[in-house]
Amino acid sequence: MIKIPIYSINGEIIGEEVVEIKDKKINKDILYYYVNAYLTNQRQGTSYTKTRGEVSGGGRKPWRQKGTGRARFGSIRNPIWRGGGVVFGPKPKEYRIRLPKKMKRKALSEAIKDKLIEDRILIVDFENFNEVKTKKAYEFLKKVGLDKEKVLFILNKDNERKNNIIKSIRNISAVEYDYSDKINAYEILKVDKVLIDRGCFVRLKEIWENKNGS
Repeated sequence: MIKIPIYSINGEIIGEEVVEIKDKKINKDILYYYVNAYLTNQRQGTSYTKTRGEVSGGGRKPWRQKGTGRARFGSIRNPIWRGGGVVFGPKPKEYRIRLPKKMKRKALSEAIKDKLIEDRILIVDFENFNEVKTKKAYEFLKKVGLDKEKVLFILNKDNERKNNIIKSIRNISAVEYDYSDKINAYEILKVDKVLIDRGCFVRLKEIWENKNGS
């Protein structure tokens, strides 16, 4: 049994959620494949170099073939010359790796479970967050001991106060946020602590308990 504390925006514990994880073994292989695919998919693949046939200029020989004492050259576009074409240089390429939806779901489930086992997940009740105030958000992080750690807020799209929350935390360094229906395994793995909006806790619980049909 794992107990997850529920905090008010004032940094006080107002309750807890108890969850049970039957299998505490983390599938590191699927996390590796997911992270590798995710980072690969961030590559733009737009690097481009010109071959000698694409470099401008060089329509005539730089000097005559014989009698100058210099090596013979036919064009200034030769790759040996500065400003000439590039041999075997990079060209636009798609680096995309496509993963099945079930694998993405499983990776997300394993990432959340990993943070649960390490006690790196907190639940936050934003009921009284009625204003845009970065100082208030920072004081909350300080009270719960997270002001010097990388933190991810997982927010509920249906929360009426989500705009107040986002505007208050976006200027705090090392703090990120995303919605519960868009979150991915990489975002969870790369931070120290995960703070879950109380309103979307049930949905995330279904994910790590594999109750989503995957």
